[in-house]
Amino acid sequence: MPTLLHTFLELGDAVSRNLAFAHANDGKVSYGEETITETNLLEILRKHGDRGTQLTAISKGKEAMIGADWEWVVVGKKYSFFMRVQAKRTKKNDKLSTKHKVGKPPKVPKEQIDVLIDNCPAKNSGDITWRAVYCFYSKNSERNQWKSAAAKQPYRVFEYGCLIADASEVKKKAKIGTIQDVEDISVPWHFFFAPARFNAYYLFEDSIVVADGSLGFQTADVILSEFSTDDAADGAASISFPTAEQLNGEMRIDDNMIGLRPTNPEEVERVRTRDRRDGIDAPRFLILDVKDEPRRRT
Repeated sequence: MPTLLHTFLELGDAVSRNLAFAHANDGKVSYGEETITETNLLEILRKHGDRGTQLTAISKGKEAMIGADWEWVVVGKKYSFFMRVQAKRTKKNDKLSTKHKVGKPPKVPKEQIDVLIDNCPAKNSGDITWRAVYCFYSKNSERNQWKSAAAKQPYRVFEYGCLIADASEVKKKAKIGTIQDVEDISVPWHFFFAPARFNAYYLFEDSIVVADGSLGFQTADVILSEFSTDDAADGAASISFPTAEQLNGEMRIDDNMIGLRPTNPEEVERVRTRDRRDGIDAPRFLILDVKDEPRRRT
């Protein structure tokens, strides 16, 4: 079974490369936010459905009322982290925009980011306060801080096509026109599962002819090498989301972090099985169990 680290690295890499391919084909291939999001969520479920991962969906059209594309709960041994996520992708011209008004008359239209943020705080005592999060999809050529450099053969690097950022930090930005405008407040989404900073290289998985003349395939090995602690990408963004080790109680964590709650299986089950209501719930809901994720520190 692949680790969650490997899965999220692969998905981020696929988004980056597929978006570059789609943008290079003069609009002949559509690769929109809905397609990217649903493909990623289904792949997570397909690869990790046997470890407590669950994905449910309700009818579309409710995103406008809550501002989120999916709700995401990461469950550890000690803590669980509750997020509501809005996805945005860059356009063919490399432009990125978070400006989008939602709401129909007689309601006054509001900016989607405000709807997302306003729907995350607990409404009643004991309710969950969710973290409002953006997930940005982009291709490698657009990025600066999170751009992957070429590697020597036979290796190639993972590209970080899925960056996550706190919505409140996104809202503080005076202007957002490209992915580079939000890179300083973002981290690749595999950081949940890789507390050590690293570059990731993997072998091309290529066909080979084995001894009996049949066709076989080489295994895609992963090599991780840690970044230096003074890497330019280090900063507040790298510690604004909990790692799997922190959720499992193996490392210290700020237990006042927005979206964080002590793990309570009954509470998680209530959230999972609750009646979905317009204006309250996102169209997709993902529970990701990280209790058995391997440690990355020694």
